[in-house]
Order: sequence, then structure tokens, then C-alpha cells
Amino acid sequence: MLITDAAVRETAATLAQSLGGDWTLDPEAPADGAAHLIYSDGRAISFRPIFGGATVQLWITGNATPTLPAGASPAERAAHEAHVAVRLPEGHRYNKATTLVTDEEEEPAAIILRTLEDLLPAFEHKPRYVGHKPWIDLFDNALAAVTAEEDAPR
Repeated sequence: MLITDAAVRETAATLAQSLGGDWTLDPEAPADGAAHLIYSDGRAISFRPIFGGATVQLWITGNATPTLPAGASPAERAAHEAHVAVRLPEGHRYNKATTLVTDEEEEPAAIILRTLEDLLPAFEHKPRYVGHKPWIDLFDNALAAVTAEEDAPR
């Protein structure tokens, strides 16, 4: 399945519905062959067909740091600083490309949505290098901690 520039907008509308929440097409985005989805908190997802529509380039753009309440405790401040240190900063992008040509006849929206499942965690846990998926490390560490706790003598 190939995706054309004309099909990008239709696919973007389908993706916005699939993602839920208040993802919408950015009405102010340039008409450059790419689709740009925005969320109410400022996060953005964009994608465009490349290589004749056989591949799609996807990127996410970070949003502003959530504000900390004025009366936050030192522990809350430390947690907030730790969170800010690992999230994708405002205006920074994280990219990924995926092929749309598969053995099965799948709609581009389904392939793009599967790719986004790998990309969306980067909003909160920015990768340090290509191929790095820190959210998997977090899961593995949490699983190891739970397993160690269960195996500990009582």
C-alpha cells in the first residue's frame, strides 16, 4: 500500500480519532504534503510520505514543561525536576520512518498508528540516541524490582 499526498489528510483524520483525547488536525499548519496533529497541551505529531509513498516519515514535537504549583513541597519539586530532565523539551523533535509496503494489504493509518505506539512514549522519556527506547528500560527495571520483591525471603 502506498500513501499519496492526497491521502495524508484522510489518514491524519483517522489517526486523530484513533488516538482519542483531543488530537486534531492543525488548521494553521503549512500545506506541505505533511499532516500535522496537535494536542491541547501543545504536543504535536506530524508525518509525510517519502520515497513515492512507500515510506512515511513521522516526528513528534515536544510541548512546554508542565508548571509546578507554587506551594510544592521539596519532594514534589525534586520529582518535577526529574520529570523535566527526561521528557522531550518544547520544540524538540524525535523522528522515525516506517515502510508502508507490507505483505498484507493494510491501510496506511493502521501502519502509522502502530509506529506511533513506539514513538509516543518519547514525549515523556526522550531517547538519548537512535534506537534507544528508555520506556522499555523503565518497564524492565520495574519488572525486575517486582520480581526481586516477590523472590525475597519473608
